[in-house]
Amino acid sequence: MKLSPYPTPRPLELWSPPLEDSRTKERRGPWTSDSLVVCEVDPELKEKLRKFRFRKETDNAAIIMKVDKDRQMVVLEEEFQNISPEELKMELPERQPRFVVYSYKYMHADGRVSYPLCFIFSSPVGCKPEQQMMYAGSKNRLVQTAELTKVFEIRTTDDLTEAWLKEKLSFFR
Repeated sequence: MKLSPYPTPRPLELWSPPLEDSRTKERRGPWTSDSLVVCEVDPELKEKLRKFRFRKETDNAAIIMKVDKDRQMVVLEEEFQNISPEELKMELPERQPRFVVYSYKYMHADGRVSYPLCFIFSSPVGCKPEQQMMYAGSKNRLVQTAELTKVFEIRTTDDLTEAWLKEKLSFFR
């Protein structure tokens, strides 16, 4: 048997994330996708989202949220009643990210009406990388807090149209 001049490779050791978050002492497994949490959700906003989820009105409505950099917290920016997707588009800043929870009156092809709650993450091209990281790192926690399943992202405010929203929602039927 001839010996190789190269050392014998050792088996790879796989890294796994800690099972406990050092900041919150929350136990988590390696399967969680929300391990990066940059900002927490303001308790007042949590209550507002809970009430918004169970609202009885049948018009379109929206909650726009932003990250308060000083408090490291997602907070309410504005709330709108009876607002179309096109009007909502005009309320979003063109160069800053925002989170939107939108209650939309959706007319199905078979005549049924539903009121889906949509989470829209507006992350425009050209905003500061620091802002993008803060928003991207806070998105999963906010979606979980609001208990939403229809999660969409736009890269320019011009994308937010009624046709775009109907196309996205048609996937859920």
